[in-house]
Amino acid sequence: MIPPTPAQTTFPRFSVLPTELRQKIFLHATTIRRTLPLTYDPTTKTFHSPTPPPVVLSTTHSSRLSALNQYTLSFGTYASSPKIYFNPHFDTLYLPRHLEMGYDSTLRDFRSLVKDPSSLLDEVRTVAVDHVRGDIKRPWEAYNKASFLRSFPKLDEIIIVLGDEKGDGEEIGVNEEVEFVEPKGDPERLLKMWYHFRQSFLQEERLLEEVCRESGREYEKFNLPVVNIKRKIRKTIGDEREKGVVGLKEALEGMRL
Repeated sequence: MIPPTPAQTTFPRFSVLPTELRQKIFLHATTIRRTLPLTYDPTTKTFHSPTPPPVVLSTTHSSRLSALNQYTLSFGTYASSPKIYFNPHFDTLYLPRHLEMGYDSTLRDFRSLVKDPSSLLDEVRTVAVDHVRGDIKRPWEAYNKASFLRSFPKLDEIIIVLGDEKGDGEEIGVNEEVEFVEPKGDPERLLKMWYHFRQSFLQEERLLEEVCRESGREYEKFNLPVVNIKRKIRKTIGDEREKGVVGLKEALEGMRL
C-alpha cells in the first residue's frame, strides 16, 4: 500500500506567478473571516485581543501592502495608541463577558471609549456577545447589551456565544484565541435562548422609545439583524501557523487554483 502523501504547506513557485495573480491571492487572503475577542482594562484604559495580526501582513512586502488596504490599526483610546489590526467587513468583533460586574457600562459606552476618528466602527458587520444565564445576569446587562448592539448602524449579524463543549461556563479564558462552531444540545433550549434574547432587546427598545418621547428627543428605531447562536471553542493552532502559511493557503483553496 502506498502511504498517503503529506499535505503540502508550502508553494515554492509562488514568486514566479504573474504579479496580477499574486495580488488577487493576497487580496483574497484579507477576506478570510477572523474572530477578534476584545477586552477592555479600565485600570489602564486599553483594549486587548489574543488574536494575532493577519499573517499576510508579515508574509512578503507585496502581501503587506495589499493587507494594509484592508486592515487598520484600531481600538486605541484617549490613553493608548491603536495596536490591533481589524477589518470591519470580515472580522467578527467579539466582546466576551469578563468583568466582575458582568456587562457593565464599559460595554454600553464602547463606542465612546474607542478613539475612532475615521468612524471605522460604523462599518462593522458582525458582532458577538456572550449568552448570560438568568441566575448570574445582573439587572443592567440587558440594557448595556442593547446599547452596544444598536451603536453599529450596518450590522448584518449578531452572534450569541455559548461556552465550550463542557457547558456555558468560564473554561475558556479571555486571553485565548477562539472560534465559533455550531452549538450542541437540545434545539428547543437553543430556540428559547434565541427568543428570550430578542424579547429582551425589544423590551429595552420600547423603554428607550418611551424615554425619548417623554424627554422630547427623537427616537431612532433599530431593527435587529440576523441573530445566530454559536458555541465557542479554543482555536486550534497547528504547524501551518508556525510556518507562516495560514491565510495564504486558505486563500489559494478559496480561489480553487
